Amino acid sequence: MVVESSTTPPEVRAEFVRVAHCVVWCTLATVDRRGRPRSRVVHPIWEERDGELVGHLFTRPTPLKKAHLARTPFVSCSYWDPAHEVAVAECGAAYADDEETRRHLWRLASETPEPLGFDPKIMGGDDPLDPDITVLRLTPWRISVAGLAWRAA
Repeated sequence: MVVESSTTPPEVRAEFVRVAHCVVWCTLATVDRRGRPRSRVVHPIWEERDGELVGHLFTRPTPLKKAHLARTPFVSCSYWDPAHEVAVAECGAAYADDEETRRHLWRLASETPEPLGFDPKIMGGDDPLDPDITVLRLTPWRISVAGLAWRAA
């Protein structure tokens, strides 16, 4: 059963974050100009902001990814582990290139223990404001995890 509401139920948020942060890496799919999916593996960090779930990840702003998101600003994030725990977030996606967001994610990635935390320099940037990397913000409109499902009203 899918719960439809304006905000994500706390138990769905908590279970999704538990699985996502345990698995760490997810498959993120965008859609190309012909409507075909394109997948890549990414490392988002999810957190609650103002009672809502939001994900952020460092990424390289490649022309292909920028074109996909400009045409269709939605992504699918799928987590799976060998114990068959699955968590999926369907999200709106937008670049969040402001200094505050970049510094926040840099700090969060650096200060969070591994395996979720990591040295952000591995992305190819020397500091949070390096133009070779950017931040992608994920805002879920549907989440499914452990038999629970939520969709934005």
